[in-house]
Amino acid sequence: MHRMPLLDKVLSVIAPHNCVGCNAEGSLLCKWCLPDAFPGIPSRCYRCQSIGSDSATCALCRRQTGLKHVWIATAYDDAAKQLLHVYKFERAQAAAAIIGDAMMDRLPYLPPETLIVPVPTASVRIRQRGYDHAALLAKCIVAQKGLCWLPGAVRLTQARQVGANRQQRHDQLKGAFMIAKPKLIQGATVLLVDDVLTTGATLETLAKALKQAGAKTVNAVVFAQKQ
Repeated sequence: MHRMPLLDKVLSVIAPHNCVGCNAEGSLLCKWCLPDAFPGIPSRCYRCQSIGSDSATCALCRRQTGLKHVWIATAYDDAAKQLLHVYKFERAQAAAAIIGDAMMDRLPYLPPETLIVPVPTASVRIRQRGYDHAALLAKCIVAQKGLCWLPGAVRLTQARQVGANRQQRHDQLKGAFMIAKPKLIQGATVLLVDDVLTTGATLETLAKALKQAGAKTVNAVVFAQKQ
């Protein structure tokens, strides 16, 4: 079960949220909408969407990416899309726990030495929202899995990537990430955490930087994938 932050508990009394599914007042997802809010998607390669086991990147796509597995909770549609909107653009931090629970449901067993690394958010977005949305999701997973949260990557660019294709995004992301604590990364199994997967360029660029810093294995978990 998700836990609501204290501030959100206070705000829920003063100005309660509306359900993104049915618009009923009281919570971001009411008890009737929540069970069916995030339909699962088949286990598949995140890049080419070929069906496979344990959300592993297929052999062909592994030649182009350092990501071994990318677990995806649901499609970027309906309730998932609406929930992400209020989370990122209406400061509804209570959504982090709901999204985090959905991501947890998709994850398999993770070895206790796994390092949880949130995909770093552009600093201008953090200032606008008042929080780092990916870091909050990572902390939700850490709290439930009992793993180590490592803010081990720093974003050096502020560019937005809306509307860009995979190659354009890769070009925009050159030099975008710096690994802040490479000694902690060496030989590690890393799980990247992010909210939305579009082309995968951001995850791929960060995975490449982590591998170059010495990470043994890089996987990722995201809440929703755009089609």
